[in-house]
Amino acid sequence: MSPIHRQVSADIRADVRVAVRAGLALPAAAVGAVLVLAGRPGRATRWQARVSGGRGWTGGRVLARAALGLPLDALALLVTGYALFNSVRNFGYPLWYLGTDYHQAWGGPTMAGVWAVHATGWALCLFLLLRWPVRWIARGQRALTVRLSDGGSPSPAARVAVPATA
Repeated sequence: MSPIHRQVSADIRADVRVAVRAGLALPAAAVGAVLVLAGRPGRATRWQARVSGGRGWTGGRVLARAALGLPLDALALLVTGYALFNSVRNFGYPLWYLGTDYHQAWGGPTMAGVWAVHATGWALCLFLLLRWPVRWIARGQRALTVRLSDGGSPSPAARVAVPATA
């Protein structure tokens, strides 16, 4: 494997890791908020420290992270959900549209050409979507999390959430 191929593979893995963490921030914050509201603040603080890193979490800070992070977390879930849905749809184009008249579709008249055009076009959109907008959202989420925790350095697992290069 060439050094360039290794770097591209590492970049793709980092982008996917950032997208997954950003997209799951809303459900994670909801779990923390439910634990606090159910009278389990100790469990909520351990949960928050595990999923987002940092130290000094309290029940109030977990609720504040859930409330203040709601706009960014919802946007991240929307964007990553859109990316996942359209990835399945475009990479699986032959399965979704096999019974239709694909001769006039982009890349037609063969199904192989149609699939190649749709998969390549979506791969480019996915790269752009995960490379910049999702990373920007994740940086905002990370900044909020660091601000609401004790301001200490994030855990090693959380530090990989938003690579410095972007």
